[in-house]
Amino acid sequence: MTLPVLVGKYDSPFVRRVGVVLHHYGIAFERRVLSTFADFDAMLALSPLGKVPVLLLADGERLWDSRAILDFLHGQAPADRLLLPRAKPQRRAVLRAEAAAVGLAEKAYERGIEFARKAAGTQDPAWIARLERQIASVLAWLEAQRPAPFLCGSALSIADVTAAVALTYICEKWPQLLPAGAHPALEQLRVDCETLPAFRAAPYSATEAAQSGWRPEAAAS
Repeated sequence: MTLPVLVGKYDSPFVRRVGVVLHHYGIAFERRVLSTFADFDAMLALSPLGKVPVLLLADGERLWDSRAILDFLHGQAPADRLLLPRAKPQRRAVLRAEAAAVGLAEKAYERGIEFARKAAGTQDPAWIARLERQIASVLAWLEAQRPAPFLCGSALSIADVTAAVALTYICEKWPQLLPAGAHPALEQLRVDCETLPAFRAAPYSATEAAQSGWRPEAAAS
């Protein structure tokens, strides 16, 4: 039996959230560990932008962008495991919180580019300050949702998966953006999610981060 293949590394929050969802839904898959940077030519052969994640389906179809991939996966999910409610307004609430969490990951990634991919002295302080304001704004908004234990009600949703993955990504790479005690509800959400079997089956990988050429901020500045 040919299994779908998830392409990308688990230091990417976008790849990792797809991996977590695949495990949560009980969908067997293989993984091809490629980097947007170190394996750019190979990634361009798989998707037009050469970005991760890509999901290679058993019939040869390729899906790219985590949102498009997750839309497909939600359609394959058993009703009792579904991470995106079908009924409104709960569906809108989950999508709103998911969008905020995706934005958090995107802005943290963009900020990292300034330090890890640009030469010392070429970073743009005004752009970094703008990104940090956006990151702080999203963190404040998510904290204000008072997840107890989850962001949108009593059940785990794709909003929680995305937020937890984004928070771990930031904690692992730029912990100064998440000082201890600043966002207690979000920190508890992250801890609770990271103990779930689907998260443990698709853990953040510092080894894969190093293999892709990522450097700690202090070493790049």
